[in-house]
Amino acid sequence: MTRIHFVRHAQPDPSGGHNPVFPLTPVGRRDSQAVAWVLEDKDISVIYASEYIRTFQTLEYYSMSSHMPINVIKGIHERVSGRWNELTDNYSRYIVMQWNDPTLKAEGGESLDDVRARCMPVIRELIEKHDGEEIAVGIHGMTLGIILREFIDDFTYADFAEFVNMLPYVLCVDFEDGRYAGSSVELAVRRGYPLNYMMDGVR
Repeated sequence: MTRIHFVRHAQPDPSGGHNPVFPLTPVGRRDSQAVAWVLEDKDISVIYASEYIRTFQTLEYYSMSSHMPINVIKGIHERVSGRWNELTDNYSRYIVMQWNDPTLKAEGGESLDDVRARCMPVIRELIEKHDGEEIAVGIHGMTLGIILREFIDDFTYADFAEFVNMLPYVLCVDFEDGRYAGSSVELAVRRGYPLNYMMDGVR
């Protein structure tokens, strides 16, 4: 069995630069300490994070307390939204539109199928590589939703919506022989995004 603690990043600050270099807000930095507290009693052997700074920063406290480095991996970053406002004036509606049609994408952006194609090989490789281990993976909201929908047959948009405003969010998922074998929420901090969050890929 492989146990993955998926760590969705804490609150990002879009005013701090262009995606993917948004740092965490001061509130997000503080909340990332809670991630370290949650993970400290786990038997985690490796820490991974997407190449986006906010996932790295969310795991920094845990990395320091556990004396383990954060391994940055490609392929699990957030989807690129593109010019979504050319399709709708409401970003939340755009998310629903994509969820209902995983081939839909705005100009310059990715569809959910595009994200699935790049992230699932990475996740399956981690599951196989770390059989018998626990690992932590810093990830993003939509990417996590796509992964869960891939493994859980009855995973719906309503299930995804339950953690949309959770920043950070830690979900422990067990995999047996490469298949989903159960999950539990370990941390869910309800935080809204800053008012200017609706920029490319901030999810």
